Amino acid sequence: MSYLAWIDFDPEERRRAQTLIDLFKQPEARDELGLGTVRDGLADLLFPGTSTIQTRLRYMLFIPWIYLAAQSQKATQAERTAIARNSEFQLSEALLSGGETIGVIGRDAGRDLKRLASSVYWAGLNTLGIRTLTGSQATFLAYGPESLKDHDLKLWASSLPKAPGNLFDEATFALTQEEADFLRDRVASNAKRTLLNELARTGKPYSQDWPWQLNENTISSSNRAILRHAERFSGVMYGASLFYNLLLALRAAARPNAKKHADAPALADDYRSRLEEWKAELEHLNLGDWDLDDLFSLIGKTSHNLTKTSRDFVRGWVTIAQNGSVQLEANSLAIELLKQREHGLKRLKARLLYDAPLERWSGASGDARLDFRWGIARSYLGELAHAG
Repeated sequence: MSYLAWIDFDPEERRRAQTLIDLFKQPEARDELGLGTVRDGLADLLFPGTSTIQTRLRYMLFIPWIYLAAQSQKATQAERTAIARNSEFQLSEALLSGGETIGVIGRDAGRDLKRLASSVYWAGLNTLGIRTLTGSQATFLAYGPESLKDHDLKLWASSLPKAPGNLFDEATFALTQEEADFLRDRVASNAKRTLLNELARTGKPYSQDWPWQLNENTISSSNRAILRHAERFSGVMYGASLFYNLLLALRAAARPNAKKHADAPALADDYRSRLEEWKAELEHLNLGDWDLDDLFSLIGKTSHNLTKTSRDFVRGWVTIAQNGSVQLEANSLAIELLKQREHGLKRLKARLLYDAPLERWSGASGDARLDFRWGIARSYLGELAHAG
């Protein structure tokens, strides 16, 4: 029997499971054109504490519970590190025993897992104030029962719910009402003005494909402005990614001895078709009145450093996109813009200029639209809404 056969018996569970399945099936958003600074800056403004490699919200509680248990042991730092690591493996096994199959970190790798859940969630725990002391995982595990006698030393939020007694026997991702209230409180306290908080406060799940499709009247004007920037950036730079892949397909098609890309002509036709669809969608973005200085100013308020070359590239591509009727394949300015951008980022690994890296092209590099971590945020909001 399939792991997911059970969802057929409950329409609501089916919907929630399909949302998670869709999240993990999303194309890999490789940052081929150096868009990550703007992408991550806008994502941090909208959905702080999240990341694309996170899976389920209850890990925000699992990790503190594991570390608190390790810190309670009279042991060396190295011994507590081993205890915490083993506990993470036990947690994965307990989740599988509890019937969880989607989002279990280490489900397939087991105890050979290289990147533990704690490292995936560590930064987010700090952003949302769940861990209240800055420092690495190793730093936290240096504190044991003796050093923690000092009651002024607070490592974790004082209102953190207690771990269930059978955590390492059988666990699920379902949040209790107490846990959901705690997480909403952490978001409200540490990300008060963000879209994540405004949506979490409604107590509702969301199914929109893109965050700018939300019609909640509780969304502030400042977050509406950020969403408009996000919609425009996602929309316009999607064309740059498609055109980049089209140019790669044309290069590959021109090399008849390249075994890997025998399907390059078909790929080129597909990218041409998608670019035509993209040009038809540009009108509603109203690029003519897009204030890029305001966008760059927003990113400047985050921890992400937006370089002049990145700003120039965005401006250059937006200018090209504003003239949607231009045939891109014949536009030497557009071609040169992408070549210079890739070379500036990758040097000898630039696929538009060198044959060796072109051979490693998969046929689709970074050709997904940017959603600014909406997929994981939407999943988290659904888990909060269905708590209790």
